[in-house]
Amino acid sequence: MISTPVLGVIVLIYLMIIFYLGMLGYKKTKEIDDYMVAGRHINPYILALSDGATFISTSAIIGFGGAAGALGMGLLWLAVMNIIVLQQS
Repeated sequence: MISTPVLGVIVLIYLMIIFYLGMLGYKKTKEIDDYMVAGRHINPYILALSDGATFISTSAIIGFGGAAGALGMGLLWLAVMNIIVLQQS
C-alpha cells in the first residue's frame, strides 16, 4: 500500500509534467493548422496509433451501447464480473 505523502508527490510530479507539455505545445502552436493537423508534420506511426486508439474506443462505446440496448438486463453479468475482478485487485 502506498502512503499518502508518496502518492501526493507522484501526482504533483505528474501534474508538473503535464503542465510543461501543455505549455510547450501552446508555444509551438502558431496557426490553426498547427493545432488541427499537427502542422502537417506528424510521424505516420503516431498517426496510426492515434487512429487505432480512436477506432477501438469508439467501437467499444457504440458497440457496447448497442449490445446493451439489444440484450437489456442479459448483459448485466458483464458489470458483475467487472466488479468482482476489481475487488480482487
